[in-house]
Amino acid sequence: MGKGMQNTPEGVLLAAQQQADFVELDVVKRAGGGFRCAHGLGRATDLGDCLTAVGEKMGLIAHLKGRYKEADMLLLVEEITRHLPLERVVFAAHGSRVLCLLRHLSPNVRLARFGLLPALVGLWKPLPWDCCMINQLVLTKGLVHALQQKGLEVMASCVWEFRSRQNVRELGVDGAFVNLYRY
Repeated sequence: MGKGMQNTPEGVLLAAQQQADFVELDVVKRAGGGFRCAHGLGRATDLGDCLTAVGEKMGLIAHLKGRYKEADMLLLVEEITRHLPLERVVFAAHGSRVLCLLRHLSPNVRLARFGLLPALVGLWKPLPWDCCMINQLVLTKGLVHALQQKGLEVMASCVWEFRSRQNVRELGVDGAFVNLYRY
């Protein structure tokens, strides 16, 4: 973040060099059509430019920000699949509404919900998403195992330091992703 590389092709390339499993891009609709990557830092990058930089083995977390209509969703899936196979993409959001719409339009996409509380709900009832995105600081081995037993993937978010990456691997998560890099 100190280098201002979030949601840029340079940031994606740096994550690939650091052998990140996934990179998270904050996807926002452009007012005039199309999509951009933005992280509230006052600048934006074309989504296609960032997607071009995704590593050959790296996965993408498409973090959907804002409201999307059916037509927007279909265009977004089309844009992303021009650059990488859908099997390497997880569509994520902080709310369920956009995820339910996407599940309705594309039943085979992988969906993820951010947050510890939505993940805990998954221990008691079925969820419309496949993955739980949980900040690595609050993950425990027991929680990871319990969610996986319910059929959910567990992704650790905000994993950028080597030490925390090793700790996350030891928890047995299904993946980890970064959207920033710190020295």
